[in-house]
Parts: sequence; C-alpha cells; structure tokens
Amino acid sequence: MCVGTPSSETGEVDLSYIFKTAEEIGEIIKEKEEFHIVLIRSTSMPGTVDKYAEIVEAKSGKKRKKDFDIASNPEFLREGNAVNDFYNPPYTLLGCECESSEKTVRRMYSFLECPFILTSIRTAEMLKYVNNTFHALKVDFANEISRFCKKKNIDSREVIDIFIMDRKLNISEYYLRPGFAFGGSCLPKDVKALSYEGKKMGINMPVIYNIMNSNELQIEWAFQTIIKEKATNVGVFGISFKNGTDDLRESPAILLVEKLLGKGKNVYIYDENVHLANIIGTNKEFVEKEIKHISTLLESDPLKMLEKVDVVVIANRDNAYREIVNNLNKKEMIIIDLVNLFPEKKRSKNYRGIGW
Repeated sequence: MCVGTPSSETGEVDLSYIFKTAEEIGEIIKEKEEFHIVLIRSTSMPGTVDKYAEIVEAKSGKKRKKDFDIASNPEFLREGNAVNDFYNPPYTLLGCECESSEKTVRRMYSFLECPFILTSIRTAEMLKYVNNTFHALKVDFANEISRFCKKKNIDSREVIDIFIMDRKLNISEYYLRPGFAFGGSCLPKDVKALSYEGKKMGINMPVIYNIMNSNELQIEWAFQTIIKEKATNVGVFGISFKNGTDDLRESPAILLVEKLLGKGKNVYIYDENVHLANIIGTNKEFVEKEIKHISTLLESDPLKMLEKVDVVVIANRDNAYREIVNNLNKKEMIIIDLVNLFPEKKRSKNYRGIGW
C-alpha cells in the first residue's frame, strides 16, 4: 500500500489517504478466508501501522496476526530514479511482528541482492523520516557553508569536494551515534568561531547557529532524566569531555554536574583518567580557575562511591565502568546511561537510557 501522505497547513502529516485504504481493505477481506498481508510503503509517523490494523479489524471483524497482518515496509525511491533504486536498494527494511509474514516478505524480496533488515514496526516507520530529514539537513548545511565561503571569496565546491574525501570521520558513522552532548577544546570553540564570523558578516546560517543550542538541550535532557528519579545522592562515572582523556575543558559532564549541584543534589564523581596531580597546561588552568569546587567531588574508589549513591550516571563510554557496576551487588541502584554502555540492561526496571 503506497499512497500520498501530504502535509497540512500546520505541517502535520495528513494520513487520511492511508486510513481510507484501511477501511477499503477491511471491507474486502471481510468475506475472504485466506490470510492477507498488507505492507505499508508510504511515509507515515510511528504508530500508524497499529492504527491501520485497528481500522481493518473494525471493518472486517477479523483479528490481526490470526486472519491478517499489517507491516511497515517503507520505500526509499527517488523521483526520476525509482526503477534503479528499487532494484539496487541499500537494504530492504521490514517492520514486522508476525513470523509467517516475515517469511513471506523475505521470499518476495529474495531476488534483490541487498541486506534484509527485520526490525520493530515503529523503528521501520521512523527510518523514512530520519533518512529524509538527514538528507535535508545535509543540503542546508552545505548551502550555509556555501554562503559563508562566498563572503570570504572561497570556492565552496572545492571545500566540500575535499570535505567529502574524508570517509573516516566526515562521511561515515563516526559522530552519528545517539548519546550525550559533545565537548572538548575543539568542537565548541570552532562552532562558536564560525557562528561569530558568520553573524559579523551578516550571513543567515540558522543550522550552524543552533548547533550549540541543540548541544545544550541534550545536557538539559540528561539533567531532566536524572531529576525524574528524585534521588538526593548522585554518582557520575566520567567527568572528562570523552573517555580515554583527562581533558576537562568544555566537558558536558561538568555542565551536567553544575546543574545537579544547583538543584541541591549530593554529587560524587569518579573518572579513572582524571588525576588532578597529573593535569598540566591549559587543562590545569581551566580546573583551577573554572571548576575548582568540582574537583573536590572526585572520588578515588569507585566502589565506595557507588555505596553512597542512589543513582549512577554513565557519562563516558569506558568499559572499566561496566565491570565496576556489574560487580556491584546493589540491585536497587538506578543506572542512567548517557552513552549506551549497557545495551543489555535496556529492559531492566532500574535502567534508563537517554534516548533508547
């Protein structure tokens, strides 16, 4: 099933065409005995398949998974290149919860030489929006860089041509994993510098200008996740801006700790890479001038720290913290994972992921 899902004047997606087909299919299969599978190919918000199934059930009097099934099978076809895209997709994506439907759809697509990805229905529904939004973001980012380059008398085409040659960091999965905010001595500084220079030249670059705002919102999101637990004593694993370093400059974990202290929380910090006696240079100056009070919260024994807290926040992706937490016999402690260090605990009642 593939029909239009246009935008309304408010921007809300109009699903009326989709749900109209649900009514029609419900009427059609009412008198049929065969098991029917409906694949929704249209771009539709997560939750659409479940609503679609409810309409079919109401119209047909039949039961989902017993008499029929509805699954999400989004199409990734570009206008003007649809046939080639159909025969040469990056993958075939199916969001399905019925084993027999999965087997049938696998057979249907067996002629395609690409990975077949089975996932949850809502994940499949979300993918098309993620893809298209990211494509739009890339266009706007390149155009904002183009406007900046034009003002500086630089050929933006050459800049971007060189930029995309880096397949290790720039055009790769690196930096494209959900988690905590970015920090350090480079990324915030350079985003701020580019933004300042753009504003000084009178260039409108809303995507770039809002990068730091979005980063701050992720810190606030983490803060609100912690506050919901109503715990007084909070432990934090990892205070440097990323694992494997003792660099504390522009660390999002420090900003998070500041927020928790401002809320009256007792905060305890352990970072196996941060030893104040060994910190040198501008990093040392930053500690002494900006966060001297936070340095007094550092704990030397992670197990003793965990005995004091009701909630532990994982702010750095370091496997050493996995071992420490897993070896602790404190079942009631809440784990708030900002970096996906404990994916196996996703269904645990004491586990909270920042975006999963």
